[in-house]
Amino acid sequence: MKKIGSWVSILSISMVLAACGQDNANESNNASTAEETQVETLDVALDTPEKAEKGEAITFSATVTQGEEKVDDADEVMFEVWKEGSKEDSEMIEASHDGEGVYTADKEFDDAGKYFVQSHVTARDLHTMPKNEIMVGSEKEAASETDEHAHEHESDVSIHLMKPEEIKANEDVSFMAHLQKDEEALTGADVRFEISKVDEEKAEWVDAEEMKDGEYEGTTSFKEAGDYTVTIHVENDEGLHEHTEESVTITE
Repeated sequence: MKKIGSWVSILSISMVLAACGQDNANESNNASTAEETQVETLDVALDTPEKAEKGEAITFSATVTQGEEKVDDADEVMFEVWKEGSKEDSEMIEASHDGEGVYTADKEFDDAGKYFVQSHVTARDLHTMPKNEIMVGSEKEAASETDEHAHEHESDVSIHLMKPEEIKANEDVSFMAHLQKDEEALTGADVRFEISKVDEEKAEWVDAEEMKDGEYEGTTSFKEAGDYTVTIHVENDEGLHEHTEESVTITE
């Protein structure tokens, strides 16, 4: 009987050790899986000259990398350009892909003044939008061409709306707003889309949900074809209230 008891004890200890080994293996596998699934950040090196002359053709360049890899499969790379105090009149320029993760676009400035260039890069479900400044012409020229908006406060909040290339009436459409503040993802904000048809006062309001840090999505549909304005309103508990407008065209 004592021998039987000893065998039972040995068997029990073996089972406990096997279970501990399995638990350790599972923990190790889970840790490895977590490390493997950790997504590396998207890095964008925005290269623009600090100064330019009026009428001079200059090149904007954005080098996109993820870890050690050059990103050549970006979904979208755009350069947004605006004069200080005139963000509402910004121009969006589509970049061309030059290879090795480099995307470029050319631009001439007709007026002197301080300008901002912001690259909007979307790739591999990530989005980033660094911003640079360019001084066009001399300060004396800039002062003589200053308009009434030039000394307005330049917002440190960046808003970029992602939308389908084609939107049809009576079909669900998702709008995605990418938000950054001081070049960091703006989280925890209240974001709404105000949608109105051009020349009509009535507007539809769509609440957006934060899908991940700095990305807010809302879904709606348009009953009629035509030209619409989508205003993105951004607020938070710290008193922030920013907005920007985008034009969209709905087809039959």
